[in-house]
Amino acid sequence: MKYDNRPCPCCGKPLRAEDDVVVCPVCATPQHRECWMANGHCINENLHASGYIWSADNSKTETVEETVSSSDSKICHICGSENPADALHCGNCGALFGEAAQQSSKVCAFCGKENDSDALHCKYCGAPVGSNNPYMNDNPYLAGTGIAPDELIGGMKAGDIAVYTQASTKRYLPKFKKFAKGKKLSFNFAAFFFAPYWFFYRKIHKAGFFFIALFVTASLMLSGFSAELYKQSDAYVGVMESFDYENATEEEYAAFEKELEKAGNEFVAKTKKPMLIVTAVTTVLHLICALAADSLYYKKMKEDLKLIDESVKEPNMRRLMISRKGGLSPLGFAISIMGYNSLVQLLATGAEMIMNSF
Repeated sequence: MKYDNRPCPCCGKPLRAEDDVVVCPVCATPQHRECWMANGHCINENLHASGYIWSADNSKTETVEETVSSSDSKICHICGSENPADALHCGNCGALFGEAAQQSSKVCAFCGKENDSDALHCKYCGAPVGSNNPYMNDNPYLAGTGIAPDELIGGMKAGDIAVYTQASTKRYLPKFKKFAKGKKLSFNFAAFFFAPYWFFYRKIHKAGFFFIALFVTASLMLSGFSAELYKQSDAYVGVMESFDYENATEEEYAAFEKELEKAGNEFVAKTKKPMLIVTAVTTVLHLICALAADSLYYKKMKEDLKLIDESVKEPNMRRLMISRKGGLSPLGFAISIMGYNSLVQLLATGAEMIMNSF
């Protein structure tokens, strides 16, 4: 190999013929496959934009052992080039040495990629970077929880749960601890107000489709009461719109007020029962969703993490799979709202057509 016995720019160890070596398809930098996997990308990725191309002439030709033993040279941790022992910057790529090199970038604790030294959020995955919180360095979603990443909750590591839930981890971890101890139900305010769409937002699709079907069925069963509400509302509005306010005499206005009061009393009398039934049924459905949401979420999370544990062993890939399987789905939330409204409208129209045909 043209890079045989030259230092790996990641770990500094020699690249041997028998090693598993990866060559970057962009800049041709050779590096151990293990190093590439640990970084998640080429070690010289930040130089690609400048057109950097690795060359054997830019890398030291002597053995790594000789290079390391020499006290008058310094090997760049980025490109592998040799530099004087007192150099502050690499003469080939300009990288900083020593403590300055460590301060020149921030490594995202979530995806492992480098960011600018003044970055507050990772430009690749959006996770927060650079916090004094002791747990932030291992898992940004555990920030503020006071829970260690390796703490077990129902046989699952808190760090994995945090990556799975992402938003509102601080609220879910205590709830999941109670579920692990045998608690069955808890109240979820988000699921109460946004049911049944919340389930799609949290990617609990089976439960989401079940509750969509339940809400649609209830809507169709209550359609008669809803129709009566609209009918009485239109009748009351019709009385108000039929009066000529500008040209009416005092006698006509007094008569209209009596007629309007009578229509209002009739509206309340005829809509009280339908409105009570519709409100009661809708509230009960939302309460069911709110009480079942957290336990269903906990159950799905356990199933997903177990499946990932059985199929994925590489740490970075495992964390990525947990993030993708969990997390949030604003698109699913929006689609579920549109799908529910469209389905109700379609079924209502179909039912009306069937009724009119007889």
